[in-house]
Amino acid sequence: MVPERLIAPLYGFAEADRIAKVTRGTAKRWIEGYSYGRPDGVRVTRPPITLRRPGAGDGVSFRDLIEVVAIGGFKEHGLSIASIRRIVAACQQLFREPYPLSAYAFKVGGRDVFVGNGDVLHDVLRHRGAMAWDEVLGPFLATLDYRDSFAFRWWPLGRSKPIVVDPEFGFGLPVILGSGVKTEIVRERFEVGDSIEQISYDFNITPIEVESAIQFELNRAA
Repeated sequence: MVPERLIAPLYGFAEADRIAKVTRGTAKRWIEGYSYGRPDGVRVTRPPITLRRPGAGDGVSFRDLIEVVAIGGFKEHGLSIASIRRIVAACQQLFREPYPLSAYAFKVGGRDVFVGNGDVLHDVLRHRGAMAWDEVLGPFLATLDYRDSFAFRWWPLGRSKPIVVDPEFGFGLPVILGSGVKTEIVRERFEVGDSIEQISYDFNITPIEVESAIQFELNRAA
């Protein structure tokens, strides 16, 4: 059973966009689906790419967020939205998991699907499976911590940097590991002119931790 903290609504759509480093409105489209009007007046409706727990309202859960990050990696890799939909749907079926990209089973067995078993997604990936895994999914999955078969913590800058996104701390917002200081607060202090040394002193964190928080925030804003 999935722990409530992983599926509870923690983020607004705009905040999810920022944390996942996707363009504005992306999380809502990928989680809820969207529609648009064609020049001929026909209204076209597109379904969500990833599933969402019924009754979640306008909130985005940690599991939703992780799925959005992974899907964003596919998009940056050059895969079309149509292809990504088919990849996610195939993984949902293969792993019998509605959120396959954040499941430990996918971390363990996903490479075989993308690389070893060419027939599964051959028509979608067209020999790009190994590249997609090595350049997108492998590095991303290495930044996730798992507990009870589910991803429960994300290291958005990699494990060498002390920035984590964890539903158990800071309401799921990015924080500096061990201190609970939110990265957005560090950025705000830096933007108004406070030095790294002053911020470090005020929050009892190291200059390296301050620099990592600023790096993460600047990357989010880029």
